[in-house]
Amino acid sequence: MIEGPPRPYLNYIPEYLKESVGKWVTHKLEEPGLIEHVDSGGRKVYTVKAAATPNGRYSTDTMRKINDLARKYAGGSMRFTQALNMEFVVSDLAKARELKSELKKLGFPVGGWKEHLWSLTSCAGYFHCALAATDAPSVIQRLGNELSEYFDEKELPAKLTVAASGCPSSCGGSFLTDISINGIHTEIPVVTENVKNCDLQGTAFTCPVGAIQLKTLQNGEKTIEIRENLCIGCGLCVGACGGIIFKTPEKTDGHAISIGGKASASRYGTTLGRIVVPFLPNEPPHYEKTVKAVRTIVDTWIRDARKGERIADWVDRIGWEKFFEKTGLPFYPQSMDYLDIRAITTLRDGSGR
Repeated sequence: MIEGPPRPYLNYIPEYLKESVGKWVTHKLEEPGLIEHVDSGGRKVYTVKAAATPNGRYSTDTMRKINDLARKYAGGSMRFTQALNMEFVVSDLAKARELKSELKKLGFPVGGWKEHLWSLTSCAGYFHCALAATDAPSVIQRLGNELSEYFDEKELPAKLTVAASGCPSSCGGSFLTDISINGIHTEIPVVTENVKNCDLQGTAFTCPVGAIQLKTLQNGEKTIEIRENLCIGCGLCVGACGGIIFKTPEKTDGHAISIGGKASASRYGTTLGRIVVPFLPNEPPHYEKTVKAVRTIVDTWIRDARKGERIADWVDRIGWEKFFEKTGLPFYPQSMDYLDIRAITTLRDGSGR
């Protein structure tokens, strides 16, 4: 009898897991960062979860140490979650606790389940992205330093996820997290003479709002122009054509903060984050204004939310006006229903114009 499609991943998990696949009946949180799983035959295994580095980058030396721990405690297997955290499945509770200790010695907090900080993620930012308006990994590193106690020690009202994306494209998936940082360009890109070396039609097609149009000069040369009244400053055209640039990104780039995003279908379902701080300047390496704003949001949520209320659920109960009143953040009269990623430039300060 055919039982379904091949499942080759079974070749890459420990032997003590293979008999339990598809037979799990229950699980429980044994202690912070350690979950017990039980299958229908009564067999038990234990998952240990450790926090990721910002942007999921590890040195080869660190990877070798992680590899050694996987061989020693987890049957030579481990995984990185979608949020880039590390998970090891161990066959024995005592060994799982030993692994927790080893991970902490390496500097990795162990925890991130139930009413805690679950994840801190980011896109690559300045590492390789031509569109980045902020250095997402360094921002998330600072926020991680500030909030790390909630990963493994202090409890929160509910699950908390935090992410940063270098530009409005949100490659870091940040608008589906409880708190997100998104890079924004506040100036309109300009067309230079080098645009003649670009695929003009292709460049025009990259614009998501139709702000780029083809143009013929008096001498017959083809070029393009950017209609400022339509441009949202996303930067996609800058990435597509070297002849289009931001003139003063070091002065006009920054980032916005949004809250209330979540991918979960629980309670009110999936929601996109809403922008609550429209613009903050890039101030590396400490990003003090950004950290202060995020800390204010988290502290207010902790004081005011009910047990089990994620940020989106909390705001849904108290309303946006009360949110701004309680946090002390400046209130903007626009309808919050429209202030998600699609309107990230609606409230930008316009300093680049």
